[in-house]
Amino acid sequence: MNQFQPQNQVTGHFDRAAQEYFDWYNLPTPEGHSFRIRKTRCLELLKDVPAGSTVIDIGCGPGIMVEKLLNRGFKVVGLDIAPQMIKQCRTRFGQNPNASFAVASAQQIPCPNQSADVLLAMGLMEYLNDENLVLAEFTRVLKPGGITLITYPNYWSLSRIWDRITHLLAFPYLRLRRRNQTATVGVKHREYRLNQTLEALRHAGFNVTDVVFYNFKLALRPLDKWTPKFFVKLAEKLEPLARRPVWRQIGTGFILKAERPS
Repeated sequence: MNQFQPQNQVTGHFDRAAQEYFDWYNLPTPEGHSFRIRKTRCLELLKDVPAGSTVIDIGCGPGIMVEKLLNRGFKVVGLDIAPQMIKQCRTRFGQNPNASFAVASAQQIPCPNQSADVLLAMGLMEYLNDENLVLAEFTRVLKPGGITLITYPNYWSLSRIWDRITHLLAFPYLRLRRRNQTATVGVKHREYRLNQTLEALRHAGFNVTDVVFYNFKLALRPLDKWTPKFFVKLAEKLEPLARRPVWRQIGTGFILKAERPS
């Protein structure tokens, strides 16, 4: 199998981001809004899960979701490939008896078979080398009737289409500039078509029960940098498009809620 990218590169990237990751959620920018509304939508999709349920948050980062999940009476297991992210989780929530954390890969979840009521994967799938192997792990760990929430960057969002076009046009300049600078190691992420993800989940044995789009960003670069607060307000006004056919494709991301059959 060809690697999408070295996973130690992903680990290093998120280790370096651990200290500032929480701050990204407070930015008054379209990017900050995207983080916040993704979190809100995921919590809404968990509203019918009863207290006492076990939630495994895979790619939990520094514990963005943990406080809200604990407040709902859930037992939370946070897993992340980046040790510094798990260190942040333990600092914030390590004294809570209903929370536990471990450094772990999504391809080898350190939990028994059929031990989770909910599997949460926010900002995870787009960085992985083998998504099918991870979905098989989700199936193994989930109880029959358990649910998974998975977020995906939307390939057909207007802002992502514009970013691809401008990157293509600017590529010769960017390539020349990189030759004259010290190389920096970043990470790549995939973008997804809805039908592609639906098929992958069905193939893994899940029944998709809900699809929600989020972050209706109409600002094309560099407009989003010039007047960020205006475009955040506009995106908030457009949130009712979350489930509307055709129009929902404006969203920069979408969430699939899927159930493991009983």
